[in-house]
Amino acid sequence: MAMLAQRQAFSGVRVAPKAPVVAARISRSTVKTQALFGFGAKPAASGGAAPAPMICIDCGYIYDGSQEFKSLPGSYKCPVCSSPKSRFKAYKGTDVKGKPNNSPAVMKKRKDAKQW
Repeated sequence: MAMLAQRQAFSGVRVAPKAPVVAARISRSTVKTQALFGFGAKPAASGGAAPAPMICIDCGYIYDGSQEFKSLPGSYKCPVCSSPKSRFKAYKGTDVKGKPNNSPAVMKKRKDAKQW
């Protein structure tokens, strides 16, 4: 208060004292938000349809792992040519039934056919 009195005497203008700061009550409740445009939403049930096989567009390798391709980490690389996960596309060919044949000759044939 002494500074306030000095300021008033010096400037000749009366300044209102600051209001005491009242601590806001912190709420610990969980905030629920709704995702816009489907981002972050759970995917709908697909009815049991198998996901399309993914092919490396650089060498023709078809991912044959037991884990779904989308759930692989972003650091996944093609085991044949070391291309990043972004170089894989959905394979539209019909020659893959069960475990794909990833022999070099068949991979070259698939790459040349460009069925992605």
